[in-house]
Amino acid sequence: MRSRIDAGILPGIRRSDSRSEEGADRDSGTEFHYSNLTSHWLGVIVARACDTDLKSFAQDHLFSPLHAEVGEWTQDRDGYYIGGADFRFTARDAAKFGLLYLNDGEYEGNQVVPANWVRESLQRYSEDITEGGIVSGEVGRYLRHVAYGHQCWPASAADHRSHYAWGHGGQLIILLDELEMVVVVTADPFYLQHDDESWKHERANVNLVGKFIEALPKR
Repeated sequence: MRSRIDAGILPGIRRSDSRSEEGADRDSGTEFHYSNLTSHWLGVIVARACDTDLKSFAQDHLFSPLHAEVGEWTQDRDGYYIGGADFRFTARDAAKFGLLYLNDGEYEGNQVVPANWVRESLQRYSEDITEGGIVSGEVGRYLRHVAYGHQCWPASAADHRSHYAWGHGGQLIILLDELEMVVVVTADPFYLQHDDESWKHERANVNLVGKFIEALPKR
């Protein structure tokens, strides 16, 4: 997440092919800067490269092999499905996604996602992050050493290393590799609300999960 595109909030997403409308505030590749627009463009790239829409691609190649189903999914002004947020599935299906990554991209004996990609995506590419509610790699009372990989957040709580898929409002899929455990949290998404109230709610969910992880026995 080093494109330096200054678009951290979904309302900033405009036309999918108009990079000049947003612009990079610094040279890309130099610093971490969370950007929903960057994630959205990844989805646009997949859709264009595969000559399909992102929802159909995800259902056919990701959710169907997991016996899961993606629900409502918001589209941008050009009809592209939002690449970084605003899609819905059940907590059970979220757990299946977590289990897929916990098992290096394999589910029920089928290699759904390449194992090398799973391992690469979980690496720590950006560290010592200070942005939003993250201060010097710390969030809330329990999460420490928070970093960023490819669309995921490596972190630790006490002696437990973990990886997070982290959505607005405190939607979380947490992988605990050493314990072979997946934790899923669903919450109020606070759609289009980015203020102290939404962050207070989100931080409470992160603290709840961190406290739970900290209490787990070391394997």
